[in-house]
Amino acid sequence: IRRVNQAYVIATSTKIDISNIKVDDKLNDAYFRREKAAKVKAEASFFADPANKAPLAESKVADQKALDKDVLAAIKNEGPLLAKYLAATFSLSKGDKPHALRF
Repeated sequence: IRRVNQAYVIATSTKIDISNIKVDDKLNDAYFRREKAAKVKAEASFFADPANKAPLAESKVADQKALDKDVLAAIKNEGPLLAKYLAATFSLSKGDKPHALRF
């Protein structure tokens, strides 16, 4: 579960019925806050092993799986074309006007 900057989101007229999906009250601003890391010298952090990165909390992994299960079920109920539509890569070419496109 991630917060995404609206600049990276493409608005479409596609709608998915998510009224059956239950979202826990714990998914609020505090849930998405990052923990403050201890200050480390720049050189030490540069040469730090990326494999030593702190693992994601098991509770967050479980929350993600539960939410994914419900959202994927809602997408399957809409039909097989919606899953292909959501998986398609979006790009603009020279001369494309994103404000004039209709999805």
